Amino acid sequence: MVALWWPLPALLAIFFSGLWAGEYSKLDSTHSEWLYLLWWGIPGYGAFSLWMTRAVKGRDEQQALLMVWLAPLKFIPFYAVPWVIYGLSRAFAEQSDGFFMTFGWVLVLPYLLIAGYVCAGLTVALYRTFYS
Repeated sequence: MVALWWPLPALLAIFFSGLWAGEYSKLDSTHSEWLYLLWWGIPGYGAFSLWMTRAVKGRDEQQALLMVWLAPLKFIPFYAVPWVIYGLSRAFAEQSDGFFMTFGWVLVLPYLLIAGYVCAGLTVALYRTFYS
């Protein structure tokens, strides 16, 4: 559970430190706060963590380890849906960059998978180091 939930406070801390430092000021654009909030994946990661917390309860050790290895693949829809909704809402507001944002998350997909499997590997390695 710790491995599942620790990224959320870390993401929030990074986002709010940048917000307080003025990196996401409204001088750039009126939607920059929402854009950076989606970029960090905070809404998607929160929903994913809640879903995985419910799914992991009652599982044995082998099933939980399998869930760790499948988690990066299961995270993709949670990360993509907020981007697609945001992009479509911008496209319907007659802003042409909305279509790019709708499908642009596909470009981030390989990096998301690589980072996810690095985190999954570290989680399994730490678990086997300390609990096996």
